[in-house]
Amino acid sequence: MKYYYQMFNYFFFMLLTAASITAAGAQVSILPADSLAFTANTKSAPKATFRQVIVNNQPFKSAYHIDTGNEAGLERFTLSYPIDEAVREGDVLLLSLYSRSLQSKKETGESFIELSLDRTIAGKYEWPPLLERGISFGSEWLQTQIPFVASKNVPRGTLSLVIKCGGFPQEFELADVSLINYQQTKKRSDLPRSIVHYDGDAPDAPWRKAAEARIEKFRKGDLKITILDSNGRPIPDALVSVNLKKIAFGWGTATNSKLILDTLNPETKQYRDTLLRYFNKVVFENEMKSKYWATSNHEQTKKVVAWLTAHEIPARGHVMVWPSWQHSPNLVRFKEDTDALDAGILDLIQDQTNVMKKQFVEWDVVNEPFAHHDITDALGGRKKLVNWFLAARENTPGVKLFLNEYTMFHSEGRGSEDFYDNLNYLITNHAPIDGIGEQAHIGGTPPGIEFIIKKLDRFGMFGLPIQITEFDITSDDDDFKARYMHDFMTAIFSHPATIGFMQWGFWEKAHWIPAAALWDRDWHIRPQGEVFKHLVSEAWTTHVNGVTDNNGQYMVRAFSGEYEITVRKGNRHLIQHTNLTSKGETLSIKLE
Repeated sequence: MKYYYQMFNYFFFMLLTAASITAAGAQVSILPADSLAFTANTKSAPKATFRQVIVNNQPFKSAYHIDTGNEAGLERFTLSYPIDEAVREGDVLLLSLYSRSLQSKKETGESFIELSLDRTIAGKYEWPPLLERGISFGSEWLQTQIPFVASKNVPRGTLSLVIKCGGFPQEFELADVSLINYQQTKKRSDLPRSIVHYDGDAPDAPWRKAAEARIEKFRKGDLKITILDSNGRPIPDALVSVNLKKIAFGWGTATNSKLILDTLNPETKQYRDTLLRYFNKVVFENEMKSKYWATSNHEQTKKVVAWLTAHEIPARGHVMVWPSWQHSPNLVRFKEDTDALDAGILDLIQDQTNVMKKQFVEWDVVNEPFAHHDITDALGGRKKLVNWFLAARENTPGVKLFLNEYTMFHSEGRGSEDFYDNLNYLITNHAPIDGIGEQAHIGGTPPGIEFIIKKLDRFGMFGLPIQITEFDITSDDDDFKARYMHDFMTAIFSHPATIGFMQWGFWEKAHWIPAAALWDRDWHIRPQGEVFKHLVSEAWTTHVNGVTDNNGQYMVRAFSGEYEITVRKGNRHLIQHTNLTSKGETLSIKLE
């Protein structure tokens, strides 16, 4: 018996030892923190400096001292380090570093950097990055720890850690930068995590109270109902039910015809049911883009528009002209002939607007002219934007035409100003533009909420409605996504210039950035999805019941939109529909 007991102990010890060796082997330090050899990009920031310095009384002996120089601008000083290790989908990693600010021109007084794990395959940058995160830090040393799960396989030699050092003057230090791959021996929840902060995220931030006041002012109206009998006398104590059927604000999503028309897959039924329950506007993700126009099934698209119309959901067209060779391969054949190129674009616009006439309530005419301007440049500059809008108007009476861009909420600099200048040029030159589309793709570096409101104020001065057209958040941090979703939606909904908030998808299996989806692949709602659901279905809707007073009146302050009003008194009842705006509505209902 003693022998068997000794053998049991021996094999148990060997099993533990083997497990320890396996676990240790699974933990790979991808970045050797003691000897990092960052490459500094000084071409875009010639005044920037980067050097190593000695540090005392810290867990580390040295740090990297970075000074971005005295000039702010769009081009940023970056540091990069190539990673010579492979990463598998599902691997759990931890990125960690220490940082402190020495001086900064940022309004908060903090320094700010962006961290990303970029993928480059065959010399070409692949988006999205494996990780993207922005961090702010003050004058005391701060440790930032970011656990995340790899969303895809990354071959050896294709990954780099990139540190963007800010688009404004700042001086700071970084130390003990490490990236450990625990492979699949740990869960993300097992690892330490730093909270992502952004300007305006404090619970008592001043913008919150102001936003609630704007919502009350601009998104609601007084609904006054008087119930009368057949002789015109008021009926007291009548039961009144007021239910918002459709809010006067666009809660939209991108979709595609295949998902809507597929009646065989049970998942697509849940997709359609979810779309109908939470969204009241739709845009087609790819099939209307000029890049895919020639190969898309337009009759199928029309069939989906008819289905949407039957459910009282309007559709947007996206997009007529995406003015770069990359996104307009059908126009590359005209590259050496500008007259043919000019005519080719006008023919494309005419073809789209003829085939899809009366299908859309809104249409993006031009997409991303700031970053994609090869064709615009070839044809002589932004004056062609006016021509494209004029051509788009010929077959689109009553359709709101948009300029769609993604730079409104970028930091002060060329991107945002270029968007503003293009809008100003179109309006000044009498282009038939009816709306401003800001995509609002949010990364790990979210713009502050007060900054968002400030930009909406500025662009709102054009007097055109502003719509968020392609919202998503590229991040694996559910807590951050939920908090930012709430605050961003509140800022957008509160502003009088905005008319809608559209997301570029909502289900993980039909989303270009799976981590940004509101529902995962198995239809479990994520934290940011819970936020969206709460705001749209509970906080910003009106469903109330009451009774009329002695004068037969019932009044409620309600969200603007289309209402169904049910009145009951004894065995009599009546249902009536009305539309409420922020100006209010007075309604007299005769209960025969």
